[in-house]
Amino acid sequence: MTERERWPLPDKVAGYGRRDEFDRARKEAGQWVFWHDRVQLVLAGRYDEVKPLHVELSPTYLCNFACRWCSCRSAREEWSDADVFSHPRATPLTVIRDTKLDRVLTNLAEHKVGIMWVGGEPTMNPLLYPAAVKADRLGLSQCLFTNGSLLNAERAAALFDANLVFIRVSLNAVTGDVHAKYHDYDPRRNFGSRVLQNLAELARMRSERRSGTLVGVSVVVDEGNIGDLEPTARYLAQLCESQGSGGIDYAIFRPAFPFYTAQIDIRNDTLDKFLSVVGPGAPLRQALVDSGIDVVVPDQSANPAPPAERDDRGCIAAGLFGEVTPNGDMVACSDRYGNPDYFIGNVAEASIDDLWAGERRQSVLQLARETACYQTYCPSNGRGFFFNRLFREIERLRADGRMDEVRIWIDDLRAVLPTPTHSFFI
Repeated sequence: MTERERWPLPDKVAGYGRRDEFDRARKEAGQWVFWHDRVQLVLAGRYDEVKPLHVELSPTYLCNFACRWCSCRSAREEWSDADVFSHPRATPLTVIRDTKLDRVLTNLAEHKVGIMWVGGEPTMNPLLYPAAVKADRLGLSQCLFTNGSLLNAERAAALFDANLVFIRVSLNAVTGDVHAKYHDYDPRRNFGSRVLQNLAELARMRSERRSGTLVGVSVVVDEGNIGDLEPTARYLAQLCESQGSGGIDYAIFRPAFPFYTAQIDIRNDTLDKFLSVVGPGAPLRQALVDSGIDVVVPDQSANPAPPAERDDRGCIAAGLFGEVTPNGDMVACSDRYGNPDYFIGNVAEASIDDLWAGERRQSVLQLARETACYQTYCPSNGRGFFFNRLFREIERLRADGRMDEVRIWIDDLRAVLPTPTHSFFI
């Protein structure tokens, strides 16, 4: 590898550069090439047959927070038969039950489809913990996204015992009143301090157990919490120093994104203020790195995305990542967040093979084509947008008779990239 003169660039099909260009590139962008069966379908142009690497599985759409910037607001507000912000009661559409959850896990296991436990707030459903243990027994990779407010030592231990790839806490602020306002809950609930206590407990367990389960933190920023970004970064660095090496593995910082129904406050200088704290060369970013935290600031969140190509191909990346609602409904794309127009069937009632071969899925893919979903809706910081752009470049090279270059590039990526054990960072 050290003698290689041309290095494959993960985000540029058949593209090569110098070693320093490769080192700066986001390695996860190219790790899809290690799923050989999916790669063979892509090389054959059979995108509709690609099955998910993982799904976002919501054990509940209920949440004890009502974050205005949340990407899943639409799923909870518009497509649930209860307004879970004002009337948080469980219904078949907002909370999954044990029998249905068992069937979902069994059908996902048939194709080793990984699980991102999301929501709502997934820890509101107590079935999460035994389900995670069962998913581990079934050999499924899994991770958890949580606001961290409802954990305790016993629940955290159960998650570590289930061998999750990572537990990521959506922190966003450390000052009590900022945390309450930014997550839109009654400050008398004092969730902020509970989140900090639980995060410290996760860091302690991670460090003491030397567990394979990573502990991560996400911080989504707009004007509502930009003033608390510096205290948050300092808190994370101090927490790692107090817990010893390995307490918190990574922290993702990104500006809030204008998802459908999200209410964000991004001003002309918000990004500049954001980058001054955690951007390249920022002293606080270096302090986090020095404390053992891998700092991630996704390029697609901090920089303008390239425009979507105008064509009639529709979505050719929908197969890679899906969503499963609390009712067991499979959503064709994980960026549609519970939209019933994109339901392809119920994974508690049918196998993945049956859903993929069903007429409903074909009609959903046709809808995505007719509505130009990739060009008009697809979040530019999401997986779907990235892979639609990547696969379209493959199709351009196919039209030029240059698929041998694509195959060589894929082989070279496999030679120099670390082999992934899961698909959650892709």
